[in-house]
Amino acid sequence: MYLSSAPIENLKRRAELLRAARRFFDDRGFVEVQTPVLSRDTVIDRHLEPWIVERSELMHWGFGEPRAYLQTSPEFAMKRLLASGLTEIYQIGPVFRGGERGPLHNPEFTMLEWYRVGEDYSGGMQFLIDLVTTLLPDAASSIAKPSAIYTYQEAFGEHVGLDILDATLQQLAELACDRKLVSGMDWSDDWDDWCNLLFTELVQSRLGMNAPSIVCDFPASQSALAQISKRDSRVAERFEIFYRGVELANGYHELLDSAELRRRNREINQQRLRDGKIMLPEESRLLEAMDSGMPSSVGCALGFDRLVMLACQVTSLDGVLPFPIERA
Repeated sequence: MYLSSAPIENLKRRAELLRAARRFFDDRGFVEVQTPVLSRDTVIDRHLEPWIVERSELMHWGFGEPRAYLQTSPEFAMKRLLASGLTEIYQIGPVFRGGERGPLHNPEFTMLEWYRVGEDYSGGMQFLIDLVTTLLPDAASSIAKPSAIYTYQEAFGEHVGLDILDATLQQLAELACDRKLVSGMDWSDDWDDWCNLLFTELVQSRLGMNAPSIVCDFPASQSALAQISKRDSRVAERFEIFYRGVELANGYHELLDSAELRRRNREINQQRLRDGKIMLPEESRLLEAMDSGMPSSVGCALGFDRLVMLACQVTSLDGVLPFPIERA
């Protein structure tokens, strides 16, 4: 257990990909930044569990309570840098998510995240395609074809034969039971739970098998920090990229409305309570920055370890991490 779980050649490949990623952003005029891993603020997400650090001395540093959070994403602090005047930024560093361990999950992992002021929704998707095909040259041959980009609705239609945006909770539950994904229709009373289950089990595993595929226009109820589409209020301007059935990155045309983020924070915290989880702080320094005026931007977060895993053609993060949680 004291030696690396990843072969040395994979660690060398990882280092090559880190250099290539930095070149990609540096050549396009981005500024590499570093933001706190430990913060009084944390992203509020129904399904993400931040690691909590409790220390009495935090009170002396203006935290308000002896509690801080290891970040699940550098999103909040990076957006504060946009409000401070930076316009094209990226960061590569550790993030932490509790309760996640498996072939594609380690509680500590490396995230590559970036933001670009003035970018539009389609431009953000193309930028992600350019990055992935640069770092994974074997994926480059057919990614540019129009079929590489699907809406969430189209992906469900093609792989499940269902118009997901018009589907009722009852229809989703019946489909999941028919496919034997759950034991009964009392599994959940939440539309998004059924939607996520069907997407994970019936759609995601078929995405990007020959070339990376982007799925965009997620349901508005899954908007996170993305803007709601002006073309169709049922969907949000959120996109993800998949390769060989693996989700690599999640991007947004970023929300600018602080009142809307406060509303979403309250709603998500109520969902978390119903799920038996702790509430997370609804006010943040990001909201203060948004109140003062946030520039329009597109942002994206990429799981760097997963990308290395695909580049090395292994099926578990343990093949590209020297010391996963059991060896840390």
